[in-house]
Amino acid sequence: MTTSLDKYGRILIPKRLRKLLGITSETQLIITEEGNKIIIEPVPKENPYEEKGGMLVFVGELEAEYESLIEKERKSRDEQILGL
Repeated sequence: MTTSLDKYGRILIPKRLRKLLGITSETQLIITEEGNKIIIEPVPKENPYEEKGGMLVFVGELEAEYESLIEKERKSRDEQILGL
């Protein structure tokens, strides 16, 4: 895959790679160099779990379109309960 810098020194990460790696406009990146290579990596995310009341609770952000998935599951359960 090939890309280039614009006149301001910015690089465009191809959409396919951004999607594959979960990189968004809000993702912070670490840039390092190794020999003659530039390495760009997403900053590792913080642990998305916290202990609350003796239980492990997810406090991170969901990366999928969860609202449509929840609505689909609710509709399926309603149909099953109501016998539709």
